[in-house]
Amino acid sequence: MGVTCITVAYGPTPSLPRTVEALVRHAGDAAQDIVVVTQPDTEGCREGMGHLADRVRHIGLNENLGFGPANNVAVEECDSEYVAFVNPDLVVTEGWLTPLLRALDDPVVAIAVPPLLDGEGRLAEAGQVIFSDGGTEAMGGSHWPDGYDSVMFGRDVDYASAACWVMRRETFLSLGGFDARYAPAYFEDSDLAMTAWSRGLVTRLVVDRPVVHHHVAASEQRNSLARASRAAFEQKWAGLLPRQPERSPRGFDGRAVRDHRAVRRVVHLFEGVADSPQMALAAEAAAAEASKDPRDRVTLVVPCGPTVGGLRRRHRSSGLEVLAVESVRRLDVSWATEVRNVGR
Repeated sequence: MGVTCITVAYGPTPSLPRTVEALVRHAGDAAQDIVVVTQPDTEGCREGMGHLADRVRHIGLNENLGFGPANNVAVEECDSEYVAFVNPDLVVTEGWLTPLLRALDDPVVAIAVPPLLDGEGRLAEAGQVIFSDGGTEAMGGSHWPDGYDSVMFGRDVDYASAACWVMRRETFLSLGGFDARYAPAYFEDSDLAMTAWSRGLVTRLVVDRPVVHHHVAASEQRNSLARASRAAFEQKWAGLLPRQPERSPRGFDGRAVRDHRAVRRVVHLFEGVADSPQMALAAEAAAAEASKDPRDRVTLVVPCGPTVGGLRRRHRSSGLEVLAVESVRRLDVSWATEVRNVGR
């Protein structure tokens, strides 16, 4: 089971040695190759990696093909079972790869992604939503209407930034790779995720091991590229975008947007004593249901208490949302398709 980690550099990339060092340090048990693509290497990226240069395979392109096409070249030249796309401003963490590979055991999962933290350790993204106007929003980011706990559990998402993706190489190639129409950058990741969705495949958020993304600051040049790519994205997916959530100038309902692909929204209302053994058992049962189908949303509603955080951490990988409230009985759960009262 081999994994090729691919990172594409363009222009000055001082963060590249840090990215490669983290990949080397946190390789884990999987057989792993690291490929660095430069396009072209006018900044001495390879030499700038020092002792790490011998740990990577270098593909030097003579021109700037763009993020997507350069990654496509690297995938074509490797023969591993899996490929991981890793931005040169990303730092992976201990144990990052194994849960993502495990998620790909589900044949319907095309893309496995971790949450992204910013350089200060704050949640920047736990998957993204694509709106009907072609725009996107990072769930859990600075503009998301709800808090950390509303998004930090395993589930299927519209897409996620390709700053860190893991895919089966065969799946990537069967989907056609990154579409060159988005070169040099932006929206090639949302496009490939949409292609996967259109073929019955999904992007799965795997929350076990977040990684750190030292995102490059926005500039007018980058914004201009993003606008052009968004226009191409809207044109290509004009037939499917109307099925996506609408974004109102007055904002949007985070829960409804987050769960817009879920068919079932099951709520377990725990009406017993807070922090009791019965509450822990109710969480086990709800988590077992959540793990059966990540496309459904299963929410356990419990009274506030000191053990809630532990329940969330214990069961978030299963896809269970744990919602803590002051009064379980007074909570409006009209958004649910099924409500169960437990713990009486």
